[in-house]
Formats: sequence, structure tokens, C-alpha cells
Amino acid sequence: MARICLPVAALFFAVLVTVGNLPGLAADMSDAFGDKRLHLAAYAFLTGLIYVSVNRRPALTAMLAATALAALDEAIQSFFPYRQAELLDLLADILAAGATVISLHIGTAAFGSFRAVTKS
Repeated sequence: MARICLPVAALFFAVLVTVGNLPGLAADMSDAFGDKRLHLAAYAFLTGLIYVSVNRRPALTAMLAATALAALDEAIQSFFPYRQAELLDLLADILAAGATVISLHIGTAAFGSFRAVTKS
């Protein structure tokens, strides 16, 4: 499963950047679903994929990777005249990554404790 998640994360990020920078499509999607909701959902999913694909320090790695990818995404948007990089979008992405990492970390710890109790 872990071997599949990292390539899926890379593909998802490439699609995210591509679709997000198509003229008019990003604005239409933002109007339909809400700009920040899209950011939260996309970066929660991306962070989850990264978290699952990492063996050592998955929380730290996923958080740093998602933050770097969010910054890269916003930087790419600044090169398009019909798009703009926004600090609030970056903060929404980081918030989604943080919430996802915390949730997965707690869930993983709880599952590990449950498995330890049921084995004995």
C-alpha cells in the first residue's frame, strides 16, 4: 500500500496544479464548491497519501512535504496572469495538513494500542 501512495500523491499534485491553473476552471470550481473547502479537501487527501507512504517520522515528513507542495502550488499560480498566489490559501493548505497529520497520528497510535491489547 505504501509503495502505491507516493506515486498517487505525485500524480494527484500534478493534476491539482494543472486543473487549478486552467483558465476559468479554477474560478468555476471555487464558485461551485468554495475556494477554501477545495484547498482543505485537496491538501488533506494529499497529506494522507504522503503520511501512509512514509515509514520513518510520517507525521513530520507529511507535514513538511505538504507545506512545501502548498508553497510550490501558490508560487506556480503567481506566474499566471489570471491567477494569484494568496497567503490565506497557503494557510488553509497548512491547516488541512496539520489536521490530517494529527488525526492520522492519533488514529495510528490508537490502532496500535488496540492491536497490542487484543494480541495478549
